[in-house]
Amino acid sequence: MIHLKPMSFETFEKFKVESQSAYASHLASVEIIPLAEALKHASEQFEKLVPSGRVTINQLFFDVHENSSKKKIGYLWIGFQDRFGRKVASINDIAIEPVYRGKGFGKALMKLVEKEARRAGATRIRLHVFHNNEVAKQLYYSMGFSPTNLDMRKDL
Repeated sequence: MIHLKPMSFETFEKFKVESQSAYASHLASVEIIPLAEALKHASEQFEKLVPSGRVTINQLFFDVHENSSKKKIGYLWIGFQDRFGRKVASINDIAIEPVYRGKGFGKALMKLVEKEARRAGATRIRLHVFHNNEVAKQLYYSMGFSPTNLDMRKDL
């Protein structure tokens, strides 16, 4: 159905812009802040996590390709860290292009995430999803993920 290909340096530069833009859009929406401020924050966070770009240690970047057409249909960014004595994989960014959604590619991609995490020796996978991303939340629940935290706020 799908396979992962390591992201090229050229593709990484495009991914970097798309990833920061998508994150900033969600952040601006939930935090009710100007998009410019969210973009600045997204850029700072990206540089903090990926100081050496695509070759940053413990960070893996993949393009997702559909097997029969060989078309790129998404991307995946997984980071690894030690947390409380165990190796943990963090899904830092994941996406399937809108035209390919609802066709089982998301579930197939999540299975590939598990495979990559196991290959790296991780015993847990973590991710963050914005509260208003219902489609993603349903996918993650269906794949056995469960909430670990709940951020709340009250505007005054």
